[in-house]
Amino acid sequence: MKGLHPYFLLLILFASSIHAQDSHYWTQQFGTRSALLGGAVLGGAEDNTMIYYNPGALGFLDESSISINANAYRIESIRVENALGNEADFQSSKLGSVPLLAGGMIRTGSEKWKVGYAFISPVDFNFKGIARAEGNYDLVDDSESPGLEETVAEAAVTNKTSELIVAIGLGHQINENWSVGVSNLFTVRSLTYQKSFSTYVFLNQDENSLVGTNFLQNADYYNVRYAAKFGVVFQKDDWDVGLTLTTPSINLFGQGTVASNIAVRNLKLIDENRISGVATARQAELKTKYKSPFSVALGTNYTFGRSHLGVAAQYYAGIDIYDVMEPAPGSFVRPIDLAPQLQSDEFLSLQSAAESVFNIAIGYEYEVSESLSILGGVRSDMSYFNQDLNEFAGIKPTISNWDIYHFSGGVTLNRKNSSLSLGLLLSAGSNDSYEQSGSFDPENPDLVAGATTITKASYSNFGLLLGYTFYFKKFSLNDSPGADD
Repeated sequence: MKGLHPYFLLLILFASSIHAQDSHYWTQQFGTRSALLGGAVLGGAEDNTMIYYNPGALGFLDESSISINANAYRIESIRVENALGNEADFQSSKLGSVPLLAGGMIRTGSEKWKVGYAFISPVDFNFKGIARAEGNYDLVDDSESPGLEETVAEAAVTNKTSELIVAIGLGHQINENWSVGVSNLFTVRSLTYQKSFSTYVFLNQDENSLVGTNFLQNADYYNVRYAAKFGVVFQKDDWDVGLTLTTPSINLFGQGTVASNIAVRNLKLIDENRISGVATARQAELKTKYKSPFSVALGTNYTFGRSHLGVAAQYYAGIDIYDVMEPAPGSFVRPIDLAPQLQSDEFLSLQSAAESVFNIAIGYEYEVSESLSILGGVRSDMSYFNQDLNEFAGIKPTISNWDIYHFSGGVTLNRKNSSLSLGLLLSAGSNDSYEQSGSFDPENPDLVAGATTITKASYSNFGLLLGYTFYFKKFSLNDSPGADD
């Protein structure tokens, strides 16, 4: 608009992105009882959620096989205020269910060695936001277009990120007080991201009356990585203490595609005539790399009377900025003489990073009777989003960068060979310093291309937890294959 250089416009548009629920480690909890306790079960629990929480506790399980199925039915809402300056907000709401964990134990014929498996869904994020502004604004110098210009601006972002963990755990009971174990965690991550931004300004003149910009970014990839979690549990009298160490992930394989497209029409150079052009590139079948950090967790569970209290804390190390995909340099702007120095690899790059975070959980259970227990939990869920990613050009798909606090409560109905859990889940988070790019501010025409502003974002989630656990008969060495009846 007034004196806006097209090179500057290209850079601003490519730097634009919205940053929301895809940057947390403790968003989901798994199993039935463990989820209601907020994950404060590092000292041990009587089901195979220990494959995820602490494989060291597997050695104490005395069931030949356990099958757990838990779903969280939830209503999730995200709002980013002033997505187009003061003109419109991003709002995303969804109703759905999340399968939290399904798995079991494999009979080994030994009371000391236990093998378990689980399918876990730690990440299931789906965001879709659209903001649109229409009106008459003074965006162009009156010498060229006297009066107010009719303007339409629109921004849209979609992000679908999911992870599935296939876990295989091995536990060994050393004696009546100590047990150790390891879980092999194979994680499949997939991401689909799209961002668009467009502005249309109608000049009050007969020729070259339409000034427009269109911007589109796409990223689509999957990645498979491996990590090992080592655990140890000490149990004596009314105290259970657990410790876990999780290795940094090892990248296995993956593939992805990135694409960007910009089109400008009748954009005015500084003190020159208006020009039109495009910047477009797409690269497919790129190798992917995704990292998860080293982490250490410590927790204790204490029983007194009919009450059970659990506390757990986990530290996640940081990860420096790295490339998820590495596109090759190539032609980007057409006609090429408009900006020959701009190469596609800089604007197609997709990077990731993680700040170190510390989370804590507290859970409480009260046994009303042998068949009924009341449970509750609270936990923090700090965002690991690294603000330095905002300084880079390219594709930045992260949406969530606020801290979340989770609350859970419910009941468990116990039967001879099974248990049924019902609970409510509530989560809330906000960020009053949310960095929002691509804003439209009619009072400052230079920002029509999409400038970065500080605004407010909020997250809320209300869910219903439904879980079922079935316990097969206990076994002993006499029941092992080949033993006499």
